[in-house]
Amino acid sequence: MPSLRELQQGFTDAVLGAADVPPMFALAGTADGVERIAIYRRSIFTNYRNALGATYPVVKRLVGAPFFHAAADEFVRAHPSLSGDLNIYGCEFGDFLAAYPYAAELPYLPDVARLEWSIDEANRAPDVAIAPERVIAALGAITPERLPEVRLRLHPSVRMIASAFPVLRIWQVNQPDYACDEDVALDAGGDTLVVARGSDGVTLARLGVGDHAWLATLASGRNLAAAIDAAAAVNADFDLGAALATHIGSGTIVAVIDDD
Repeated sequence: MPSLRELQQGFTDAVLGAADVPPMFALAGTADGVERIAIYRRSIFTNYRNALGATYPVVKRLVGAPFFHAAADEFVRAHPSLSGDLNIYGCEFGDFLAAYPYAAELPYLPDVARLEWSIDEANRAPDVAIAPERVIAALGAITPERLPEVRLRLHPSVRMIASAFPVLRIWQVNQPDYACDEDVALDAGGDTLVVARGSDGVTLARLGVGDHAWLATLASGRNLAAAIDAAAAVNADFDLGAALATHIGSGTIVAVIDDD
């Protein structure tokens, strides 16, 4: 007599196509069990395809529905959802596409997927109060010798994207309402972007490499000194004052954390 865990695992493997339909589901040797499992399989994979298509519409448009559905099915088998909420499913899709052999001729595709996942995460991130004057006052209250040790908290929606390809341009020309020149020069250079949600919804903005390295280091939880070092390593002319003014004013930076 199989255990409950064995029954559950057998059913999951059968539905995802990872194994033949176990005898325990075969209904006394008839084909009914196989067909009933197939009904579950078709329904579940359709739900997965729809969920991934909603999160990755640009990827789907770039490759076409048949390619996307085939890739989605393989992704689901490799990364079945661990949650009943498919609205938060698919974070590994960019990494999956980077290793997916049929996408090898589209080297920009994984980064487009990572950008779309960042947009999805930004949309779902919690709201926090944005008060630039409080952040400025908190910085002003810290003694100069303590300043390098403080950490700056970014808005929960902020996501950082760096790509060797012009992923923002690729994303823009594949929006439903885009009506301008759709040509994309893949050799035009890469993008360093910040994705964030403000009062006007999610925005995507290009940053200089210094600003991007600075914000990305802050986003990792490291202190201001580490962030300045990271920025200076890629841009010797990095302007800390300008970066603080820009990103506090925009609501990207929402709090100062002094662990002293």
